[in-house]
Amino acid sequence: MDGSPLDERYYRADTEERLPWGFFGRLASDVGAVLKDMLRARKAGGRLNILFYGIPGTGKTSFARSLASEAGLRAYDLLQGESDGKNISAETRLAGIQIFNARMASGGNVLVIDEADELLRTTGSMFGERSRAGSEKGVINTILDGMKSPAIWISNAAADEMDESVRRRFDYSVRFRSLSPAQREKIWRNNIRRLDMGSLIPESSAAALAERYETSAGGITMVLENVKRLNPDSDHAAELVERIMRPHCELMHSAIQDGKGKPASDYSLEGLNIKGDVGLDRILSAVRNFQSERARGVASRQADRPRMNLLLWGPPGTGKTEYVKYLASELKSKLIVKMGSDLLDMYVGGTEERIAAAFAEAESEKAILFLDEIDGLLQSRTRADHSWEVTQVNELLHQMENFSGVMVGATNFFDNLDPAVLRRFTFKIEFGYLDDAGKRAFFERMFGSKLTAEESARLDAVPCLAPGDFRTVRQSLFYLGSEVDNAMRIGELEKESSMKTDARRARIGF
Repeated sequence: MDGSPLDERYYRADTEERLPWGFFGRLASDVGAVLKDMLRARKAGGRLNILFYGIPGTGKTSFARSLASEAGLRAYDLLQGESDGKNISAETRLAGIQIFNARMASGGNVLVIDEADELLRTTGSMFGERSRAGSEKGVINTILDGMKSPAIWISNAAADEMDESVRRRFDYSVRFRSLSPAQREKIWRNNIRRLDMGSLIPESSAAALAERYETSAGGITMVLENVKRLNPDSDHAAELVERIMRPHCELMHSAIQDGKGKPASDYSLEGLNIKGDVGLDRILSAVRNFQSERARGVASRQADRPRMNLLLWGPPGTGKTEYVKYLASELKSKLIVKMGSDLLDMYVGGTEERIAAAFAEAESEKAILFLDEIDGLLQSRTRADHSWEVTQVNELLHQMENFSGVMVGATNFFDNLDPAVLRRFTFKIEFGYLDDAGKRAFFERMFGSKLTAEESARLDAVPCLAPGDFRTVRQSLFYLGSEVDNAMRIGELEKESSMKTDARRARIGF
């Protein structure tokens, strides 16, 4: 026997700490304003189903709690998992929703249905089998239609995993994407304050931590709580954050940025071999003009809205990636770098989700989006063996067409690109192997050494050299110190050249 009220077996008043409303930034000011009005309008009772869905760890539950508080409503959590030693099944949760309808619909209450994936996922598994019977779909639709008080449903499932008949019953939905650096910075700051860890990890370091670790709100909280529990001295706290965060990011497939977004200190446009009539300095001016007009709203008013998508192509090491870093540095713009492999996902539809999220992040941050090794995503659809290879190309083309910021793609395999891609790029810039003047310029800049006439002639004879080759040789000879001379440097460059297919073809006359 248990003397507790029966309905506490199904739902309980939410007593968790609320985050400040301002913590959610644009989500609170834009989406939150509409939701507060809708909730207040239903405060006295009446159906209102709100769906928060998307990537786990992006703050859906925290936002739901703060939203209820801002709207002046009492939030109740539908129980899940295990409670009082008993496993709560999906059927029990559905019964709990109906009990809440009968008991708590008098007004001023909102039911928060967290982890609603199993309740809402009705379209089936990845193998095409239905995961829930049609009658169960009918049950959830009946419940959605019969809600007598506002409810916020929270799910990590993608929209396509829910039957269309279920989706159309939501009065409002919010898709939560990956956290932006600005959002992660707020989460770092909030947790540092909440845990009173300012003496160990200064709030001023929050921006750098947010840029370095592309993790979720839960990951940030977990790491800081563990660091506080271990109580290191201030000199070792940052190191401990790294030691705990790195394996967590590896486990969750979250990227760690190693601060390589800046161009090399000795970077220069001088010596690069750019094919065509539009030089890199003019490209810089064009992008600057685009950003200026975008800031003034000029582009959005034009019927034929100009895009600023750049394609950089050419052999490896010819300076494509460094130029993008230089471009962002000169324009004082944030740079978001995504490798083609970062966007590929093993599940059907996952790659399209990641592509859309990358563009949305760049839009939100007003950043330059750099997609390196883009050929893996934009290979010709005529070579596709599977339907999803076509849909991911279609998604990327759609995003490029509608993106209002600056997007740069780089590839070593121009011929592999889908033909429809080319017209989406405003400028197509070919980076070639260095000419003789470029070789001499990079040699003297990289090695800080002048060439004799004989050395220049020997260097000129080395085919297919790229800026990356000079950097590779400089790094390989770094520890040899005074023993290194120009003859040895040129010899190493000859070895680099000999390993390239293009150089071997040049030597035999093709």
